[in-house]
Amino acid sequence: MKHMNKTKLLLVSASLLLAQTIYAKTTICHKNGWDKPSSIETTPLNGGECQGEYSLKQMKQKGWFIEDILIKGAKEGLDYSYVLTTKNPVTIKKDDVKKNMQSKKPITFSNSDILISNVSEKIAQINIGNLKVGQSGVIQHKYENGKTLIVSSAYVQESSSTSSTIKFIPFLGLKQNAIPTSNRKPASGDKFVLNYLYDESLLIAPNSESFRNVRKKFNNNNFPHSDLFGAYLKVNTNPTPSKNDIQEYALAQNMGTIFIVIESKVYIVDTQTFTILGTKPLSYIPGETSMPFYTRIEKIEESILDSAWGNLFGLLDYFKDDERSEDEILYGDGSKTTKADYTTYYKNILGVEGD
Repeated sequence: MKHMNKTKLLLVSASLLLAQTIYAKTTICHKNGWDKPSSIETTPLNGGECQGEYSLKQMKQKGWFIEDILIKGAKEGLDYSYVLTTKNPVTIKKDDVKKNMQSKKPITFSNSDILISNVSEKIAQINIGNLKVGQSGVIQHKYENGKTLIVSSAYVQESSSTSSTIKFIPFLGLKQNAIPTSNRKPASGDKFVLNYLYDESLLIAPNSESFRNVRKKFNNNNFPHSDLFGAYLKVNTNPTPSKNDIQEYALAQNMGTIFIVIESKVYIVDTQTFTILGTKPLSYIPGETSMPFYTRIEKIEESILDSAWGNLFGLLDYFKDDERSEDEILYGDGSKTTKADYTTYYKNILGVEGD
């Protein structure tokens, strides 16, 4: 009977996920006359699914993605509007990621300016081929007076030997919530700046030796010390950063790539798309690994309230019809030891368990 109940639950969950994927929802949340730009992402928004109860940060945690942002001047403060969708605007196939990792073409971190053509609402063409799916950049418009404006981000969706298709996504780098946004959309003749900020990188490594090895091997990249990310996690009482936590931190710090060291490889990830662009071999240094990564910031601990609520709901579930052990309930998929293991943890985040 227990097995039957679990089977039904899995089928229902799979059906709901499929329905959500096929029938993606869109909503618009807003906040008018707001005069505290630094707190706009954590204050409850009005309208749509936000209902005056949920902030932008909370909506992201609930599985919503930003499709568009509009900030306009108001009599007092600014008017903010966010178009949110349940469908991730970045869709990368696993087969494409495998091709990226298996490709012998070297990863480049230098910018390239490429004119875009055949522009539609969401995609455009560029006359350069053999790119890695998931490579990103920004769309830049140049005015007659010589000034330029970033109007969108974009990433490589498909690539042949001679040309590539890029898809537009919201520009979330260098965010400035205190300045109105432009209504301009990408148009033919605009430039696609490929590999935008790729030489500014977040480095996650298991120990100081591998951290130094990567810095030495990629000496043209700027790697701010991991203590900065460690301090950020400590302030936010977050000892186990998720994929979204890593991505949002790197975007906020204007980093175009993320380097994650796992055993004898360094995985190079695009910040905008969180796609693995490729790997590079690294001398494996056996020894202790640190969680969440090498940092001199000590005692990054979970909030007492978060922990208490998590344990409470976990224990309530424990007394229901559940065959998992208490550790499996409290620590999710796997044991407490598995959660604390650096290698397993980051392989799961990158989806390279069998690599």
